[in-house]
Amino acid sequence: MSLKIIDLFCGAGGLSTGFEMAGFETVLGIEHIEIFGKTFELNHPDAALICRDIKEVTVEDIRKTIGDDHISVICGGPPCQGFSGAGRRDSSDPRNSLFMEFVRIVGGIRPDYFVMENVPGILNMMTAKEEKVTDIISSEFEKIGYAMKFRKLVAADYGVPQKRRRVIFIGSREKPLIYPQPTHSEKPYLTLEGKKILEWVGTGTVLLPKEKTPKNYFHGPKMIEGFIRRKANNRKKGKGFGWQIINPEKPCYTISARYWKDGSDALVKYSDTEIRMLTEREAASIQSFPEDYEFCGNKKEKYMQIGNAVPCLMAKAIAETLRSSLTK
Repeated sequence: MSLKIIDLFCGAGGLSTGFEMAGFETVLGIEHIEIFGKTFELNHPDAALICRDIKEVTVEDIRKTIGDDHISVICGGPPCQGFSGAGRRDSSDPRNSLFMEFVRIVGGIRPDYFVMENVPGILNMMTAKEEKVTDIISSEFEKIGYAMKFRKLVAADYGVPQKRRRVIFIGSREKPLIYPQPTHSEKPYLTLEGKKILEWVGTGTVLLPKEKTPKNYFHGPKMIEGFIRRKANNRKKGKGFGWQIINPEKPCYTISARYWKDGSDALVKYSDTEIRMLTEREAASIQSFPEDYEFCGNKKEKYMQIGNAVPCLMAKAIAETLRSSLTK
């Protein structure tokens, strides 16, 4: 049975890749940044791509592209920074954001499921009228006939060598709303059913040896001094933010889209004078992209695509759970 998906705001294709690992077929990606779309197209050659502003993409455009195929899942991560600040509209209200384009397309295509991801901060977001953003999201999907649940998942719980946390919204018209059970934990254990839960995967499993890392990824003395100074200043202000040094025995800190700037989110330290940022390939491996996955663009664009992506193995775990429901 062929289960087909559409990936909205597809970026480099982390969600699509995870779903394909679970046996789904990606038939379409929609992405407005051309270089991101090229990465998606390169790694998903059997899928169509619509590369333009999603607000300009009609349901008819999608149907012309994919034909009469039944779509099992629409997935994607409408950016919370896409909330509109135009005019007097409330910029914190998802009804003024790209989220509504996601709702519009789900309502027009009518998949069995939708999977939408966002940052954990969305759980605490309120509008100017003190409405919970998650309540509004639930209400908008209810209007088009979809029940919905949301849950915060940790990527490390699914074999990803990264402690990335994401809120996953799952909705359906008729199918059960189910989430994947963790396969990994900070400490391994046996479930009551006798299933073995493995230990989290450490970052060291994907790091290059020091001698094989190109020299241009290592920071010079001035940059290192700047990191130390910034950390001290932030501590004085009570912020607690600064550079973060990777422990190879544990999952990595979250790789963000701004990683290209200086890599301070997650640095590899050999000594006080030998500190480097992750290579693009290491960052992609930490996001659990396959080793042969190719990224288009310059160094900055590659890091942005990697940092914006949903970890493939976490997407795979979600997809496998939905597949079990769809094939019953």
